[in-house]
Amino acid sequence: MEVRLHASQRDRDHRRVALFLCAAFTPISFRVFPEKSATRKLGVIRASPTAWLVTQILFGLGALVTAIGIGLFAYALRRQPSAWLIWVSVAVLLVAAILWLWHLYERIVDPVAFAEGRWPRWPLLAYFMLTEIGLAILGYALLRSDLAPWIGWMLIGSMVLLFVLTLIYRDIPPLMFYLVTLIAGIALLA
Repeated sequence: MEVRLHASQRDRDHRRVALFLCAAFTPISFRVFPEKSATRKLGVIRASPTAWLVTQILFGLGALVTAIGIGLFAYALRRQPSAWLIWVSVAVLLVAAILWLWHLYERIVDPVAFAEGRWPRWPLLAYFMLTEIGLAILGYALLRSDLAPWIGWMLIGSMVLLFVLTLIYRDIPPLMFYLVTLIAGIALLA
Protein backbone atom coordinates (compact mmCIF):
# COMPACT_ATOMS: atom_id res chain seq x y z
CA MET A 1 0.00 0.00 0.00
CA GLU A 2 1.37 3.37 -0.91
CA VAL A 3 -0.05 6.28 0.98
CA ARG A 4 0.47 9.83 -0.16
CA LEU A 5 -0.40 12.58 2.22
CA HIS A 6 -0.63 16.16 1.15
CA ALA A 7 1.05 19.14 2.77
CA SER A 8 -2.44 20.14 3.87
CA GLN A 9 -2.34 17.30 6.45
CA ARG A 10 0.80 18.81 7.98
CA ASP A 11 -0.90 22.21 7.95
CA ARG A 12 -3.89 20.78 9.85
CA ASP A 13 -1.53 19.25 12.44
CA HIS A 14 0.14 22.62 12.90
CA ARG A 15 -3.22 24.40 13.11
CA ARG A 16 -4.61 22.20 15.87
CA VAL A 17 -1.45 22.61 17.93
CA ALA A 18 -1.44 26.35 17.21
CA LEU A 19 -5.10 26.65 18.28
CA PHE A 20 -4.43 24.89 21.54
CA LEU A 21 -1.22 26.82 22.20
CA CYS A 22 -2.99 30.12 21.49
CA ALA A 23 -5.60 29.17 24.07
CA ALA A 24 -3.21 27.67 26.62
CA PHE A 25 -0.72 30.51 26.50
CA THR A 26 -3.08 33.44 26.56
CA PRO A 27 -2.54 35.73 29.52
CA ILE A 28 -5.90 34.72 30.98
CA SER A 29 -5.02 31.00 30.91
CA PHE A 30 -1.75 31.69 32.71
CA ARG A 31 -3.67 33.50 35.41
CA VAL A 32 -6.74 31.24 35.75
CA PHE A 33 -5.57 27.64 35.58
CA PRO A 34 -2.70 27.72 38.10
CA GLU A 35 -4.74 29.83 40.56
CA LYS A 36 -5.86 27.91 43.65
CA SER A 37 -8.25 30.52 45.04
CA ALA A 38 -11.72 30.31 43.50
CA THR A 39 -12.32 33.99 44.28
CA ARG A 40 -9.18 35.17 42.50
CA LYS A 41 -9.78 32.76 39.61
CA LEU A 42 -13.31 34.13 39.17
CA GLY A 43 -12.00 37.69 39.43
CA VAL A 44 -9.63 37.10 36.52
CA ILE A 45 -12.42 35.59 34.41
CA ARG A 46 -14.84 38.42 35.20
CA ALA A 47 -12.19 41.05 34.48
CA SER A 48 -11.70 39.67 30.95
CA PRO A 49 -14.88 37.88 29.83
CA THR A 50 -14.09 38.26 26.12
CA ALA A 51 -10.61 36.81 26.55
CA TRP A 52 -12.13 33.92 28.53
CA LEU A 53 -14.69 33.27 25.77
CA VAL A 54 -12.11 33.38 22.97
CA THR A 55 -9.78 31.08 24.92
CA GLN A 56 -12.51 28.46 25.39
CA ILE A 57 -13.42 28.65 21.69
CA LEU A 58 -9.78 28.05 20.73
CA PHE A 59 -9.58 25.07 23.10
CA GLY A 60 -12.68 23.60 21.46
CA LEU A 61 -11.45 24.19 17.93
CA GLY A 62 -8.28 22.24 18.70
CA ALA A 63 -10.29 19.08 19.45
CA LEU A 64 -12.52 19.53 16.40
CA VAL A 65 -9.62 20.13 14.03
CA THR A 66 -7.95 16.97 15.37
CA ALA A 67 -11.02 14.81 14.67
CA ILE A 68 -11.58 16.39 11.26
CA GLY A 69 -7.90 16.00 10.32
CA ILE A 70 -7.96 12.30 11.20
CA GLY A 71 -11.23 12.01 9.26
CA LEU A 72 -9.48 13.43 6.20
CA PHE A 73 -6.66 10.94 6.75
CA ALA A 74 -9.24 8.13 6.88
CA TYR A 75 -10.75 9.38 3.65
CA ALA A 76 -7.29 9.40 2.01
CA LEU A 77 -6.89 5.74 3.04
CA ARG A 78 -10.47 4.76 2.23
CA ARG A 79 -9.41 1.90 -0.08
CA GLN A 80 -7.10 0.34 2.48
CA PRO A 81 -8.24 -2.60 4.65
CA SER A 82 -7.55 -0.76 7.92
CA ALA A 83 -9.48 2.39 6.91
CA TRP A 84 -12.57 1.31 8.85
CA LEU A 85 -10.53 1.34 12.06
CA ILE A 86 -9.49 4.92 11.39
CA TRP A 87 -13.18 5.80 10.93
CA VAL A 88 -13.88 4.19 14.33
CA SER A 89 -11.12 6.38 15.75
CA VAL A 90 -12.75 9.44 14.18
CA ALA A 91 -16.15 8.53 15.64
CA VAL A 92 -14.69 8.11 19.14
CA LEU A 93 -12.76 11.37 18.80
CA LEU A 94 -15.91 13.22 17.70
CA VAL A 95 -17.82 11.96 20.74
CA ALA A 96 -14.88 13.05 22.90
CA ALA A 97 -14.86 16.48 21.20
CA ILE A 98 -18.58 16.90 21.91
CA LEU A 99 -17.96 16.20 25.61
CA TRP A 100 -15.04 18.64 25.59
CA LEU A 101 -17.19 21.30 23.93
CA TRP A 102 -19.89 20.72 26.56
CA HIS A 103 -17.27 21.15 29.29
CA LEU A 104 -15.98 24.35 27.67
CA TYR A 105 -19.52 25.66 27.24
CA GLU A 106 -20.10 25.14 30.97
CA ARG A 107 -16.92 27.08 31.70
CA ILE A 108 -18.31 29.98 29.66
CA VAL A 109 -21.89 30.06 30.95
CA ASP A 110 -21.15 29.36 34.60
CA PRO A 111 -17.69 30.65 35.48
CA VAL A 112 -18.59 30.64 39.18
CA ALA A 113 -19.18 26.87 39.15
CA PHE A 114 -15.97 26.42 37.14
CA ALA A 115 -13.91 28.54 39.56
CA GLU A 116 -15.35 26.72 42.57
CA GLY A 117 -15.07 23.29 40.93
CA ARG A 118 -18.79 22.59 41.47
CA TRP A 119 -19.78 21.12 38.11
CA PRO A 120 -19.56 17.46 37.22
CA ARG A 121 -16.15 16.20 36.19
CA TRP A 122 -17.39 13.17 34.27
CA PRO A 123 -17.68 14.97 30.89
CA LEU A 124 -14.07 16.12 31.21
CA LEU A 125 -12.82 12.69 32.28
CA ALA A 126 -14.84 11.05 29.50
CA TYR A 127 -13.27 13.48 27.01
CA PHE A 128 -9.78 12.55 28.20
CA MET A 129 -10.41 8.81 28.15
CA LEU A 130 -12.27 8.74 24.84
CA THR A 131 -9.57 10.82 23.19
CA GLU A 132 -6.95 8.40 24.51
CA ILE A 133 -8.98 5.42 23.26
CA GLY A 134 -9.60 7.05 19.87
CA LEU A 135 -5.93 7.80 19.33
CA ALA A 136 -4.92 4.28 20.46
CA ILE A 137 -7.37 2.87 17.88
CA LEU A 138 -5.70 5.08 15.27
CA GLY A 139 -2.34 3.62 16.35
CA TYR A 140 -3.68 0.08 15.99
CA ALA A 141 -5.00 0.92 12.52
CA LEU A 142 -1.57 2.22 11.56
CA LEU A 143 0.02 -1.03 12.78
CA ARG A 144 -2.28 -2.93 10.40
CA SER A 145 -1.09 -0.81 7.48
CA ASP A 146 2.28 -0.80 5.81
CA LEU A 147 3.14 2.59 7.28
CA ALA A 148 6.05 2.85 9.71
CA PRO A 149 5.04 0.70 12.69
CA TRP A 150 6.75 2.97 15.22
CA ILE A 151 4.05 5.59 14.59
CA GLY A 152 1.32 3.16 15.61
CA TRP A 153 3.29 1.98 18.63
CA MET A 154 3.99 5.57 19.66
CA LEU A 155 0.27 6.38 19.55
CA ILE A 156 -0.71 3.23 21.45
CA GLY A 157 2.06 3.51 24.04
CA SER A 158 1.58 7.19 24.73
CA MET A 159 -2.20 6.81 24.99
CA VAL A 160 -1.88 3.88 27.41
CA LEU A 161 0.47 5.99 29.53
CA LEU A 162 -1.87 9.00 29.39
CA PHE A 163 -4.85 6.76 30.22
CA VAL A 164 -3.08 5.50 33.35
CA LEU A 165 -2.12 9.06 34.32
CA THR A 166 -5.73 10.16 33.77
CA LEU A 167 -6.94 7.41 36.11
CA ILE A 168 -4.39 8.43 38.74
CA TYR A 169 -4.63 12.23 38.55
CA ARG A 170 -8.17 12.62 37.14
CA ASP A 171 -6.78 15.31 34.83
CA ILE A 172 -4.36 15.62 31.94
CA PRO A 173 -3.27 18.63 29.89
CA PRO A 174 -4.94 18.20 26.47
CA LEU A 175 -1.71 19.51 24.95
CA MET A 176 -0.35 15.98 25.39
CA PHE A 177 -2.84 14.70 22.79
CA TYR A 178 -1.92 17.40 20.32
CA LEU A 179 1.82 16.88 20.65
CA VAL A 180 1.48 13.14 20.00
CA THR A 181 -0.76 13.70 16.97
CA LEU A 182 1.61 16.40 15.69
CA ILE A 183 4.53 13.95 15.85
CA ALA A 184 2.44 11.26 14.13
CA GLY A 185 1.24 13.66 11.43
CA ILE A 186 4.75 14.86 10.63
CA ALA A 187 6.06 11.28 10.60
CA LEU A 188 3.28 10.18 8.23
CA LEU A 189 4.26 12.94 5.84
CA ALA A 190 7.95 12.03 5.91
